[in-house]
Amino acid sequence: MNKDNKVFCILPWIHTHLNTEGDVFPCCVSWTPQRESRVGWLKDNSLEELFNNDFMKQLRLDMLEGKERPDVCSNCYDREDSGFQSARQGYNRDHKKDLPIVEDTAEDGYIEPIIKSWDIRFSNLCNMKCRSCGPLFSTTWAQEKKEFANIKIQAIDDNAPDPLLRQYDNVEKIYFAGGEPLIMPEHFNTLKELISRNRAKNIELIYNSNMSKLDYNKNEILSYWKQFKKVVVGVSADAVGPRAEYIRNGIKWNTIEANLAKLMQFKQQCKSFDFYYSPTVGVLNIFHITDMHQYLWTNNLMPNINAINFNLLLYPKHYEFKILPDNIKKIIIEKIKCHENWLKENDATVDTINNYINLRNNLLQDVGTVELENFFRITKQLDSIRKESFVDVFPEYAEMYLSQNVEQRNNNGK
Repeated sequence: MNKDNKVFCILPWIHTHLNTEGDVFPCCVSWTPQRESRVGWLKDNSLEELFNNDFMKQLRLDMLEGKERPDVCSNCYDREDSGFQSARQGYNRDHKKDLPIVEDTAEDGYIEPIIKSWDIRFSNLCNMKCRSCGPLFSTTWAQEKKEFANIKIQAIDDNAPDPLLRQYDNVEKIYFAGGEPLIMPEHFNTLKELISRNRAKNIELIYNSNMSKLDYNKNEILSYWKQFKKVVVGVSADAVGPRAEYIRNGIKWNTIEANLAKLMQFKQQCKSFDFYYSPTVGVLNIFHITDMHQYLWTNNLMPNINAINFNLLLYPKHYEFKILPDNIKKIIIEKIKCHENWLKENDATVDTINNYINLRNNLLQDVGTVELENFFRITKQLDSIRKESFVDVFPEYAEMYLSQNVEQRNNNGK
């Protein structure tokens, strides 16, 4: 068994990902809109049964063989090929102590179902409707489109037992995302259950949160976090000011900024707490991603200058930054180069600087004009529905946007 190959990931041995519809996946990174990596459904099988079904057993064997990259893990491998650290690499680094478990893998890929790491999406409950999101992950989006209800794992069968019930005494790390986890009652119920079992002091909590709410229904989240072994929050923020409010419709930047200041204060009080910024970099924010970094740092809203980790936006394709025309890309590349100098002056790490260099390199890729046309079409539709103006918020794109509209009118007139 080869655990040192460039294909291996520890997650199939210790982890499970539950999405808002009760689907089970090897991890959240393996999810795609086509759902090729779906392990199964909690209505049909228990979590323990799915953890060792034929799909998962074969995935473990493929990982150990290490000859070919499993297709379901392509998002991680693609990220590595682009020069960024992947979730696979991060989990392998953070879970070195769990590697001996791999030696217990049976010849058919079976492993004892001791699930130490959870990734839970209790529901699509969310108070925002981000441009690149949709109703599957946001009830606010669903209300706008009127296509989906508030889909929950529990909604599969309201009388069914908690699918994680047999794993509460095994869990060591939980990743909460959504939707927005800090407004979900199930999230708080899980924390209360772990505290009541006297397990909180042994558990690390990780979040992806928009940081719009630090209290929910008289639950003050900071008072819960104090009781856990470690808490790390990835702040899902893509921009600041009006650009933030446009990209993540539903937020008030002043509220977010006030909550970020509270996180800075809490970090000083609670040594087991940390946070970083996790912007999803796409066509709407790459022009100003450097401005965001500098704003947060100069306004004392970052725990350290390296506390930022990019997620490259892959879906929907019309929001990828690669679709931008070359003249815009050149401007962005020069801005990033200037930012790299600023980072050096402020003693940023080589890894942080390299992340920006990798952004520049990814910008050089040409993906044609079809998705740019789709971007303009969808942006115009959403602007009309939401009474917003793309060109007012992003004047640097105005010439590109207006020229595209003229071209479309000319084509329609032919």
